[in-house]
Amino acid sequence: MIKRVLGATMAVCMLVAMFASVAMAAPAGGSAWQDPGAGWQVPWYSRWQPFPVWPGWGYSTYLGTGLGYHLSYVPEANELVLYVYNPTDKPVTVSQPTALMADFVLWQNGQMVWRASANKSYAQVVISETIKPGEGKVYKESLPWLPAGTYFAQAYYLGETKWAPVASSYIWAQAYEPLKYTVEYLAPTWSNPNPRLRVTIKNLSDKDITLPYQYGYQILVKKAGASEYLPNVGMGQSLGTIEKGATRYVFVNLSGLTPGTYQVDVRSNVAHLGWYSVVAQTWFWNW
Repeated sequence: MIKRVLGATMAVCMLVAMFASVAMAAPAGGSAWQDPGAGWQVPWYSRWQPFPVWPGWGYSTYLGTGLGYHLSYVPEANELVLYVYNPTDKPVTVSQPTALMADFVLWQNGQMVWRASANKSYAQVVISETIKPGEGKVYKESLPWLPAGTYFAQAYYLGETKWAPVASSYIWAQAYEPLKYTVEYLAPTWSNPNPRLRVTIKNLSDKDITLPYQYGYQILVKKAGASEYLPNVGMGQSLGTIEKGATRYVFVNLSGLTPGTYQVDVRSNVAHLGWYSVVAQTWFWNW
């Protein structure tokens, strides 16, 4: 009996140790970092690979290269720009064991919402750069679509260090609506006896637009003059990615509607955080 009790106790201890190790391995905040604006999910390991990052201002490295750094945001191009310059009177040469020389990270409310190196692979070759006195080098990185808001931006220059950003700054991202919406009513025909709505969505930007769950567009229908939308007509969520320059067609079946005049609103919160605006609208008569 004593042996059985000891064996059971050891088994419980092993299980506890296993669960404890798993809990320690998982970062605080869950298995994925959630973009508070677009709803995009950034895998938790993106914060730790290819090297770990933290939402701090960083520090000046002791006995560093002597290089200077400046980080700026260009709203017109939606880019982060890191300027690396040599204020000394001697050339400075730095090297890095991979092709990744600069990395950029965005934070909001203490959570990482974007990282330039996430889900990318880099050549495993030694890269060397020499910056002459009074000269500099520019690194640019295009940002994804961002909802309007304030973000904390970091720039890492691996020729200096990967343990802290070399430059940090708060930036304000101005929202814009990258998608164009139109909606039209399709009356019943001999080939399709069901009335329908056809919503056309065009991506006018030069970037793919991802519409995760609970963000993107809604297609809502209500009787003309009513204050509430019909609960079982339309579409309340959107999913998927609309590639740059692409067009998506969405059809909504209107079979079962009683005769009368109706209003359809296409709403989007792609350009805003937490609230929708009407981006397309029409009225139709159902008989």
